[in-house]
Amino acid sequence: MPNTTTVSNPYSAYRQTSVATATPDKLLIMLYDGAIRFLRQARIAMEHKDIEATNKWLGKLQDVFVELTTSLDISQGEIAVNMKKLYEFYQNEVIMANVEKNMERLQPVEEFLISFRETWVEAAKSAKEDPNGMRHVNYANK
Repeated sequence: MPNTTTVSNPYSAYRQTSVATATPDKLLIMLYDGAIRFLRQARIAMEHKDIEATNKWLGKLQDVFVELTTSLDISQGEIAVNMKKLYEFYQNEVIMANVEKNMERLQPVEEFLISFRETWVEAAKSAKEDPNGMRHVNYANK
């Protein structure tokens, strides 16, 4: 008898496994990748005047910012506090872009996401190259 708890979509199963087995730095990069993808989908929807799709993609982008914000460990100091402020600022920009249906508000959000994604990729590479040197570095996440 087949197991009814298994995922019937192989891609969905792969994604769930990828997330469940990812390291914290990889999870963070995955969040940034998703945010960039959602932003670009929202921009396409805006260009096509598809309000429903725009709301959907910008809602998903907001969800990523919520996840990034809630994953911060504010007790770890000033960097985490500043990251929280940045995430909240850009989340607000996404909300305003959605309310106004203004693609121009999304440009700085995309630039931020791309820049910080690259920063985390480099940090992850450095950690792999020198795992002992990164012991004191907190990814600003729980």
